[in-house]
Amino acid sequence: MIPRRHGRGHTEEKMRSRSRGLALPGRLRGVLFGLFCLPLACSSDTESSGGSGASAQGGTTSDSGGAPFGGTSGSGGVGSDTATSAGGTSGLGGAGGVRSSGGATGRGGATRADGSAAGEGGADSGRTGGRAGTGGRTGGGGSRGGRLGTGGASGNGGRSGSGGTNGTGGGPGTGGTTGTGGTTGGLALCPPGITKTITVAKDGSGDFTKVQAAVDSLPSGSSTPTRIDIKAGTYTEKLTIASRTNLCLVGDGASATILSYGDSNAKVGSTSGSASVHISANDFSAANLTIQNTYGSGSQAVALRTTGERQQFLNCRFVGYQDTLYTHSGSQYFRDCYVQGNVDYVFGHATAVLQNCEVRNVEGGSATSAPNTEASTAYGIVFLGGKLTAASGVKSGSVALARPWGADGFAAFLNAELGAHISAAGFTSMSGNQPQNARFHEYGSTGPGASTASRSSYQLTASQAASYTLANIFGSWTPTYSQ
Repeated sequence: MIPRRHGRGHTEEKMRSRSRGLALPGRLRGVLFGLFCLPLACSSDTESSGGSGASAQGGTTSDSGGAPFGGTSGSGGVGSDTATSAGGTSGLGGAGGVRSSGGATGRGGATRADGSAAGEGGADSGRTGGRAGTGGRTGGGGSRGGRLGTGGASGNGGRSGSGGTNGTGGGPGTGGTTGTGGTTGGLALCPPGITKTITVAKDGSGDFTKVQAAVDSLPSGSSTPTRIDIKAGTYTEKLTIASRTNLCLVGDGASATILSYGDSNAKVGSTSGSASVHISANDFSAANLTIQNTYGSGSQAVALRTTGERQQFLNCRFVGYQDTLYTHSGSQYFRDCYVQGNVDYVFGHATAVLQNCEVRNVEGGSATSAPNTEASTAYGIVFLGGKLTAASGVKSGSVALARPWGADGFAAFLNAELGAHISAAGFTSMSGNQPQNARFHEYGSTGPGASTASRSSYQLTASQAASYTLANIFGSWTPTYSQ
């Protein structure tokens, strides 16, 4: 910028003083005036100076306010937030001057790069803006938001229910389906009505660095609908969730957020005690995360043990070997999940539905499931759709669908795709309990392991299979992940 004191008035006064002493002819005085004045940019400035601004106030190279947005030589002036800055010759205004001579209202960002309200980020008096239509530095949803409206591991809502993949702007519980903060495949990640959001992050950017600490921050007996967002990372901690209802855990992705521990029956003296995660809380939800037991083969080593009512899981992975998923008691619903193991790795007393899940033998074993359902319980472990797969080293025909841990064990497989590792007999005995005396059923199987010639007595009729609805299985409870 050229300070006003070097403007035309001061330079002409010097020239007039010198011309009085030299008495030069008028034409020569004009030539000399041009030689002195042009390099000094002699012009009549009546408003604040226009020109370039390194901080997005105009200038020829700035993204907001400079050419081509702000006219020939940048617009908005040094004080582009003021109402009377000069603007460019014929541009669209400065970095936000409302009455800039270069445009009607300027094209700056809405405020602090918080989002795109109109055009380049807001109609009036912004500071930074961005290129046309960008709406500030990173788009809507908060000063650290990500792509507009996206978030969660794979849905809308953002880390705190706001608008960014790792965004923290916005209010809790906003940005996706109302009160949920995001969706996966069109399904809300949490039930409606979330009123509190807590963030867990290993790097310290959240409210807590440990999942257990986040859970324990809620008072025992709490029924406040609470979402705990768990950022990507492996959280090695033995986790217990009890005495708190309406809790929802959401990870950054089934393979990104991992809850892990490595106990076993051999180490702690009980199968129940080996669980990496034990959830006894009622009305619990979890989505987009992995729960694993890293002990390996050789002993019962539970990844998840569930002992609560109305627990649901969406797009989760349960990883282990023997006794991976212990549906101990209560009622659970698993949708679009993955369970891996080798021996009896879906087992327990509960009424549990696995819908559209992959159940995978990573090693050879006796059976995929081992129910111990009470005789008074109408349904035990039910597989609706999905597929049973195996690693390449698992022999064909070596794994049964189920074996009865308890004499009245209940397991049903409806419309499942069965791999070649499934045995022709389909069901086998356990601890003196015979499969034909248990409640084992099958209907509509497909795939290499679907031959029913040796297990015809377990087949349901079409009318019997039609009764396997969630309403019949769970009664008055309709899992939100099923809708």
